[in-house]
Amino acid sequence: MTTALIVDDKEENLYYLQALMSGNGYQVQTAKHGAEALVKARQSPPDIVISDLLMPVMDGYTLLRHWKVDPNLRKIPFLVYTATYTEAEDERLALSLGADAFILKPAEPEDFIARVTEVMTKVAAGTPLQETSPVAGEKQLLKLYSETLIRKLEEKTIQLEEANRELQLDIARRKEAEDKIEQLAFYDPLTGLPNRRLMNDRLKHCFASGSREQKYGALLFIDLDNFKILNDTKGHNVGDQLLIMVADRLRCSVREGDTVARLGGDEFVIILENLNTHAEHAATMAEAIGEKCLLALNQPYLLLKQEYIGSASIGVSLFKNQELSAEELLRRADAAMYQAKNTGRNTLRFYDPAMQASLEAKMDLENDLRHGLANHQFRLYYQPQVNQAGEIIGSEVLIRWLSPEKGLVAPLHFIPLAEETGLILPMGKWVLETACDQLKAWEQDPVTAKLQLAVNVSACQLHQDKFIEHVLETLINKNINPNLLKLELTESMVLEDIEAVITKMHALRDAGVRFSMDDFGTGYSSLSYLTQLPLSQLKIDQSFVRNIGVKHGDGVIVQTIIGMARNLGMEVIAEGVETEEQYNFLKANGCSLFQGYLFGKPMPLDEFEVSQKK
Repeated sequence: MTTALIVDDKEENLYYLQALMSGNGYQVQTAKHGAEALVKARQSPPDIVISDLLMPVMDGYTLLRHWKVDPNLRKIPFLVYTATYTEAEDERLALSLGADAFILKPAEPEDFIARVTEVMTKVAAGTPLQETSPVAGEKQLLKLYSETLIRKLEEKTIQLEEANRELQLDIARRKEAEDKIEQLAFYDPLTGLPNRRLMNDRLKHCFASGSREQKYGALLFIDLDNFKILNDTKGHNVGDQLLIMVADRLRCSVREGDTVARLGGDEFVIILENLNTHAEHAATMAEAIGEKCLLALNQPYLLLKQEYIGSASIGVSLFKNQELSAEELLRRADAAMYQAKNTGRNTLRFYDPAMQASLEAKMDLENDLRHGLANHQFRLYYQPQVNQAGEIIGSEVLIRWLSPEKGLVAPLHFIPLAEETGLILPMGKWVLETACDQLKAWEQDPVTAKLQLAVNVSACQLHQDKFIEHVLETLINKNINPNLLKLELTESMVLEDIEAVITKMHALRDAGVRFSMDDFGTGYSSLSYLTQLPLSQLKIDQSFVRNIGVKHGDGVIVQTIIGMARNLGMEVIAEGVETEEQYNFLKANGCSLFQGYLFGKPMPLDEFEVSQKK
């Protein structure tokens, strides 16, 4: 049967053309943009492609240029089907780039099929397809291509500029109103205390005053204990009453001239000025005022005619002159407050320099990570994945950091920080591209040509806006078989914004990429969501595998996962297989793939390739 690939970003156009072509004896594939079309065509070349021009990710012009330089695709006829507002230059450019026919939307069904048949007839007869002589010379073609794109950009720019002018006017009006409100709003409307802005002004004044007097000051960061529980059980009105009472008690607990401010929620700040010239005496004075605040906040409150006993945690940071910024001072007091929370609540803690050492070590590690990425210090290690016969069918790729100072650093020591700082995005991009490069290199050897690679995807990567585009672009640029690439996701990251994740997974699955659910059985995902996810594989978490033969319940869980995967049409792989007993149990219960130290530890590429060829 003759096959046709239809490329259009609008669902209604795809549906119409698919119905029309199918009704006339064609087997139809569809793609929503040029990048997806290239991936599908390289997997299974069609007999004809019918493409729109204006599409996201990759437009029809760019698709046409890729098509006509690909030795496996260039002889396949390319028919452009685009809107009636298209200008003559668009048709001229499309034909000059190698399009074999140009049809304006909407065309009558009979006329459209007749044109397609005419093109296919000419192909069968070996007749040249070009209807218009191409522009003479590469320079003229590039000029026409540039002029057409510039014209379309200018049209869009005019529309955007008009919308932007309206937006700027609206922003200016809003900004003017916000500035007036901000100038007036120095106080918290609920408690009457200074708000964050006025608190910052008072803190700057305190810095200047302390510098003149050469005396220490202190900042107390106060957070109410279990306030959320009160809010959730009694309601926000009762919570607001408590906040008003807390504000009054704090005012009465400080000296005249000290500042009590509300940052927001149940967070309060006290600024103590001109305590003492000696740090030890200043700390003693600050502690005394803090303990007085704790005692006041521990007294019963009358809420809804019922007695309520509350408490707070307080963090204290001393300062002198202007050696610390207001932001840094708040961070230190906040860190000390959390230390008070962690040691039992209803207590006071001073900022510990050891905290700063920990923060600085974290900053140094972040700088080293950035330097390591820029200087190519990361390596991929490969852990074999085998079938029931013990044959290596692929590998999971695992990142390692080869630091000149620290040596080989395991992911446990740098991945959490990479995720926290956003460095996981360039790191994940490098892992994906390097893995695809390796798949391409393996294509040249029949022994390795069918090896699969599993790549872990972080939550930051999965939820970024351009994730789909980046993966598709990588597949096109590396020109690999996408069926050999498997992306591993965890249950927790999939549950966050599940609908968007399902959409992304389907888009990549349509392009040939496979998905594996990593650490399966440790999360709390709904089985109803599991059936909606386009998963190819479930990966049994090593915590269950480790207890095979030790805990009966874990063996039952493993059997259940294997059975469920089989019923859902998914393959199942067990990780962390270390003993023959575990291996035999898994095989006996229908597990098809295995990974663990029994078959090999994560190893550099050269060692993996040697082990694979044994």
